[in-house]
Amino acid sequence: MHATSRLLVICLFIMSAAMGFHPANAAEAPLRVIVPYPAGGSGDAVARMLTDGLREQLGRTVIIENKPGANGRIALLTLKNAPADGSTIVLAFSGVLVNAIIFQNAKGMDFKTDFIGLAQVGSMPAALAVPYAHKASSIAEFVRIRRLEGDFPYGMQGSGSVSHLAGLRFAAAAKLNANPIGYQGGAPMANDLMGNQLDAGIDTAGDFVERHKAKKLKVLGVFGYKRFPLLPDVPTMAEQGFPNVEAEIWLGFIGSSKLADAWTNKFQAALKKTMEKPETKEKIAKLVNVEYKSREDFSKVMAKDFEVWTPLLSGFGLINK
Repeated sequence: MHATSRLLVICLFIMSAAMGFHPANAAEAPLRVIVPYPAGGSGDAVARMLTDGLREQLGRTVIIENKPGANGRIALLTLKNAPADGSTIVLAFSGVLVNAIIFQNAKGMDFKTDFIGLAQVGSMPAALAVPYAHKASSIAEFVRIRRLEGDFPYGMQGSGSVSHLAGLRFAAAAKLNANPIGYQGGAPMANDLMGNQLDAGIDTAGDFVERHKAKKLKVLGVFGYKRFPLLPDVPTMAEQGFPNVEAEIWLGFIGSSKLADAWTNKFQAALKKTMEKPETKEKIAKLVNVEYKSREDFSKVMAKDFEVWTPLLSGFGLINK
C-alpha cells in the first residue's frame, strides 16, 4: 500500500474510533431476534410486525432468525453463546421458561441466572382445535367421542411445552388417556388439522384465530380465565365444565443477564414506542392480547410462572433431575 494511502487509512480509523464508530460496537451490528418457531406462526408474525419500528427507534438493522426445535432450548443456547452486547435477543412464548424448568441446567444453561426478561409484548390463552369436519362442536361432545375411542391424541409443541401440559391437565380432568404428539411449531400442526391428519391440537389461541374464522378448523375451547377477545364465540374450558385447567401464555423478549442496564433501558423505550404506534398495535392485536410490561414487571410474571409450573411439572413426573 502507498505510504500516503496507509496514512489516510490510519487517520480514518483514529477518527472513527474517536467518534464511537468502532466495527465491534453493538450499535453498528445488526440486532438478531431469535424466534424459536418456524415461519408462519404467531410468534414469528409478531416479531416481523415489530421489526420496522425497532429498526427505526434503535437506528440499526433488525434481523429475524428462526431457530425452531427442542421447545426453545436451541434458541436459548444460541443466546447464551452469543456476545452479551445487545446484538442477540430472543422473542418467545412462556413455553421456553416451562421447558427450562424441566431441563434444569441443560447443556450448562440456568434460566434464572443466564437470562432476563427484557419486556413482555402480549399474552393469550392456549386453545384446543379440531378439523372443521369434526363431529364435535363443543368440549363436552369432544370428550364423549374420545371416551368411545379410548384415548386422546393431540398435537402440541414439544415435550414440556405449555400446550403439552394443558393437554395433560385437560386429559386428567376429562378422564381421558393422553397421547401427545409433538410438533416444531403451530403452522405444521394447524396444517395437519386442516388436512384431517390430526384429531385435535392444542396451541396458542392466536395461531388458530384466522383459520377458525375461515372455517378451516374449529376451536372448541380456550384455556383462559376469560374468553379470548379474538375468539369471542369460543367458551372457556371452565364454562364448559372443566375448571382449573387454565393455561395463559405470555410472549416476550429475553436477553442475556449480562446485558448492560443502559442497553436494556434503551431497548425497552424503543419497543414501547413501537408498540404504541396505532398501526403496529392493531396488527399485533390480531394475534395476541397486546400487553406491554417493563423488565421489572415482566420479571415478576416470570418468577410467578416458576412458582406455578414447577409443582405441576413435578406432579406429572416431567422434571429431569
